[in-house]
Amino acid sequence: MLEAIADEMLMRVVATQAAVYRARAQLEQVLGLEWESPAGRAFRDRAGELAAKIADLDARLESARGEIWAARADLAELEAIILSTMGAPGPIMAPGGLPRGLLGG
Repeated sequence: MLEAIADEMLMRVVATQAAVYRARAQLEQVLGLEWESPAGRAFRDRAGELAAKIADLDARLESARGEIWAARADLAELEAIILSTMGAPGPIMAPGGLPRGLLGG
């Protein structure tokens, strides 16, 4: 179950990264334009600031992606250890009585 949660988190990070890549591409187009007006240059400068923040977000997402993969591997290892230490299940006991089904009930 925990691996499924990690998988879901990983899918969300990957989807967010895809949106970040699209935003970076669009901002690069804006930054490549030449602006003659002060308002246009201010817009370009603000787009540059936003591009820097998005680049930081991209780096953080990549780091999170690596951490999720590491956590997923740890969970798989823990699951293998738990399963290897469990013995065969014994009979299910009713509180204070015989194993269920022993007397046909």
